[in-house]
Amino acid sequence: MQKCHCIIGTYNHLPEGAEESSFEETYQICWRPFLSALYRFPDISAVLHYSGTVLAWLEARHPEFLMLLEEMAARKQIELLGGGFFAPLLPLVPGPDRLGQIELLTTWIRKAFGRRPRGCWVQEYAWEASLASSLQTSGFEYSFLSERQFREAGVDLGGPALTEDQGKTLTIFPCFDALESFPAMLPIHEAVAAMRDRHEELPLITILYPGEAARELWEKSGLESPDVLFESSFAALQRESLNCETTTPSKYLKSPRPLGRGYFPSGASCLLMGKGPASPAAKASKGKEESLPALGSPRSILLRNEESLALYAKMHYVRILVGQLRGDKSRKKSAQEELWRGQCGDAYWPSLNGGLSRLPIRAAAYSALIDAEKTTRQRGGFSPGVIMADIDFDGAREILFQGTDFNAYIHQREGSLFELDSLKTKTNYANVLASALPGEGRRPSAASFQDRFCKSGQFGADISLGQEGFALEDSDRPAHQAVLTRDLALEIGGRKKLLFLRKKYVFRKVALSVVYELANRESEALSFRCCTELRLAAGSSPEAVGLEAQVSASGLKGGEKAAEKLVLASDAKAEASGLDLLRITNARAEEQLELRADRPFQLVARPLWHEARIHGEKRQLYEGASFLLGWDLTLPADSSIKLSLTLEIRS
Repeated sequence: MQKCHCIIGTYNHLPEGAEESSFEETYQICWRPFLSALYRFPDISAVLHYSGTVLAWLEARHPEFLMLLEEMAARKQIELLGGGFFAPLLPLVPGPDRLGQIELLTTWIRKAFGRRPRGCWVQEYAWEASLASSLQTSGFEYSFLSERQFREAGVDLGGPALTEDQGKTLTIFPCFDALESFPAMLPIHEAVAAMRDRHEELPLITILYPGEAARELWEKSGLESPDVLFESSFAALQRESLNCETTTPSKYLKSPRPLGRGYFPSGASCLLMGKGPASPAAKASKGKEESLPALGSPRSILLRNEESLALYAKMHYVRILVGQLRGDKSRKKSAQEELWRGQCGDAYWPSLNGGLSRLPIRAAAYSALIDAEKTTRQRGGFSPGVIMADIDFDGAREILFQGTDFNAYIHQREGSLFELDSLKTKTNYANVLASALPGEGRRPSAASFQDRFCKSGQFGADISLGQEGFALEDSDRPAHQAVLTRDLALEIGGRKKLLFLRKKYVFRKVALSVVYELANRESEALSFRCCTELRLAAGSSPEAVGLEAQVSASGLKGGEKAAEKLVLASDAKAEASGLDLLRITNARAEEQLELRADRPFQLVARPLWHEARIHGEKRQLYEGASFLLGWDLTLPADSSIKLSLTLEIRS
């Protein structure tokens, strides 16, 4: 077997919104043991990537780690990779933001370690052809794509290949990723040996690990510490140095070697593309070739989850606002950095660490975007009001209220509230994961003020047969209102009964009101229950949500109102009747949502949970709470009735 060169390394990232304990645990189990063990083997080279989020945390909590990186970089044992500061999925990010995020991390690395990175890490190997010119414009010489992407492009795995976009070239190294290229996670020396056995003709083998893989490797090894694991692995590599020499990408490219050429189609890691980890080695051992996952744009993740597209739409909308900011460079810089923070890739898909499935990660992205939007509102130059815009790219305009204290976004067709931002606490209270909701035969939506009609006395099946959406009354519309109408057919007693619904949103400084007008178009009386549901992410757990209900005067003998404490239990629902007020406290933000009604209502409140995989383990995650309100109504023939709800944000 001929001698080969080997590039080994890790890519390290935790998302915005991850708990401090997660950072510290990952540092102690993964990041520190790997680097300290590598430091003791100066003849072994490695390539390393740390996102800006991780580097900023290390600077604040463990500056000694950065000192070690600096020394190892100075002696050219390691090579640091650049990339987007907040680890964005680059195809989802507009060109100017790509360049801005990349330059932010490049500048950070240059100031901390005295040299610009020559290579770029592409998060989740999320690739589109235009990235070649973007990365070359940013000063990068090379990047990495997975061996699968090389196979799909028909490019030889024997070494790096040149790709091009708009006349700008970039070198791409083929990478055997520890999550995709092996049937099970292997220690570094075993992975190198396995790849050499499988591809003994290759002069270069690149094997990269997610930094957090150290936890799994250590647990499987049975060794007393991850330090021992890495030390033994590097010692084994050192013993094989005559047959396999470690190097860095820059060192390898200095030698005059012929480079392949290729154009790589759009694609990404198996995990991102929803295919699950590939394991060519397992199939190869049986003499069979595993079918490769289908090609596709990384942007397809936006169509899998309602929350992905909602956050993506918010990001682009805020980007437009930031782009319109003029005159104040400091303000614009601050808004841009918060916009980039809100582009953290994990918040847009259910990544290995949970990503989109975790409320704190989604909340951190929304918080940054709301902060950026707030920064763009110059004093004296902003006027509250309602605008119409297709913010979610579905071909229909949405109703957007922008206020001085809160934002409220309404789907015109559904007539529901899909975003509610408190500008003071930078919280989107509509940030609920739709997957946590029962489907009820259709794709669930996390929006609030979704209405349905049931039999009197029940919170049961919807008896509404109307399929058409709401229409917008646009004539002489005040700047602080939006009026929606629709015809409904209710199935009562086995017959269709016609009902007309007029739904008016009224926006005030710190509150919005929803006024329902229901008109009976039949020649006989109709009895039914009118229901509306609010789905709110107030608090990071059921215990962090305080509930206080107020029983209406009509429900008490003495005629005086009384307060009642409710408990949002983890495994049960809270119920109450005869209420005219519900106060929901977000303990962490020290803010309350107060819901008032002009007619007593029945309430069912329950927490919303979602089962997600985090590093391969199933976990139940809290996603918010559902508040279902109901009124039993009887409408005489050719008559109408009004209901009014007010939702106020109180500090």
